Amino acid sequence: MSTVLHRLGALGATYNDPVAAIDWSKSEPDQPWLPPDLLSLAGLGLQADMPRDVLLRLSQVEFARLCAAGLWLEGLLIGRVAATGFLAAETDETRVMLQEVREESGHGLMFLEMIERAGLSGVPLLGPTRLLTEIAQRLDPKGPAFWAMVYIGESVTDTYALKALKASGTEEICPVARQVLYLHHRDEARHIAAARAFLDTRISNMGHAKRLIFRQLLNTLLKRFLFATLYPTAASLQAMGMANANGAAAAARACPERLALANSCAASARDLIERTSEA
Repeated sequence: MSTVLHRLGALGATYNDPVAAIDWSKSEPDQPWLPPDLLSLAGLGLQADMPRDVLLRLSQVEFARLCAAGLWLEGLLIGRVAATGFLAAETDETRVMLQEVREESGHGLMFLEMIERAGLSGVPLLGPTRLLTEIAQRLDPKGPAFWAMVYIGESVTDTYALKALKASGTEEICPVARQVLYLHHRDEARHIAAARAFLDTRISNMGHAKRLIFRQLLNTLLKRFLFATLYPTAASLQAMGMANANGAAAAARACPERLALANSCAASARDLIERTSEA
């Protein structure tokens, strides 16, 4: 495992500031921030009747939600790994964790800029996060549950971002939005691998019965995470002037197409959860 972490540390040795790397002048006001098929109302038939300016606004709201999820996750990661200092950690672990703190801070600044550009500062973009936050704040990075939760959050949001980057629709997304998605994914690939490595070292001595309980906990956390991050809130839809925001948000939560997208984004996390139950 030390070899894996040593390699990840070497790959992350040079820091590339995403905020400085983005050409913010290339923002295109007439281009969506996300492909239409990834928007939360895509399966409801509402988008076909939306004026173009409303559809563009919806894409900004949905992109800002992805940014808000990133800010929330990265804040939890930074807070927990730094809470007790790094003196007792192994050198390779310490190096990778500090690199993640550095990179997640850069991601956070990038996400904050996009939320502000969307005019959505202070708007509740995420669903219920209180319980997930309280659980994360009680988890010890020395244990497996914390890194399993990190893996869940990072793999789900990264899969969603990759879908946006790979979408082959008839219309390109805004170049600035594309850069944000790409630069985040560039670092997240290593972060996801690191979370898996940290988890593997911490779960190796867990008995079968504890693994089954652990799997149940992780499935519950995953379900709540998907609900909080991949579905619209009434407040976020109200921010774009939607009249029946409560009804549209409820319809999105019940939409089979949205559920299929959420399950697709969660596939890697579910595979990890199943493997944790194997003795």
